[in-house]
Amino acid sequence: MNRRNFLGAGLLGPAAATLGMASTLFSPQAAAAERKKSYAASRGWLPNVPLVAHTGETFNFYDDLVRDRIILLNFFVVGCSEGRCPTTNANLRKVQDMFGERMGKDVFFYSVTLQPEQDTVPILKEYAEDIFEVGPGWLFLTGKQSDIDTLRHAQGFVDPDPERDRDVTLHSSTGRLIDDNNNRWAMVPLNTSANNVYTALAKL
Repeated sequence: MNRRNFLGAGLLGPAAATLGMASTLFSPQAAAAERKKSYAASRGWLPNVPLVAHTGETFNFYDDLVRDRIILLNFFVVGCSEGRCPTTNANLRKVQDMFGERMGKDVFFYSVTLQPEQDTVPILKEYAEDIFEVGPGWLFLTGKQSDIDTLRHAQGFVDPDPERDRDVTLHSSTGRLIDDNNNRWAMVPLNTSANNVYTALAKL
């Protein structure tokens, strides 16, 4: 910001107004809202796309779900015909129990559907709460197809063949592990033992 010396009494009013505005712009609240993104977010790897949880709440992916947190991110479909998703989510249910009270405090799971038109909020709610009995800190998420594709591609869950990339039956059983505060990333197969998934995330 440029600073000027105000030499006339007639300029004191505008100067005071400017200083008042500056104090508002640089208040602790404003500074917190504008605090620097992590390296990954600044590179576009954590796009701030809007998503809707099985609870009905709407979130911005980076600002609300990832910033300064330790997370596990995976992609799935409710009607998985290959059986990978039920196995993966059952495994994550065990991992959730292993983290105990840390879930929803400093550890979070986000499962994002690849078929948002089919996997609506009511379907996700039943899937999450009735089938897997998820607790605090684990959200099943849906949204616009374009936003989910943006997130998936940014995370590297993409096939170079466009036709194969559109085939949701070919989705991965791998989870992305992120410690946004410390810029640490890892991958872990989610169909391995629950203890392996827990250890990989706990050591991040």
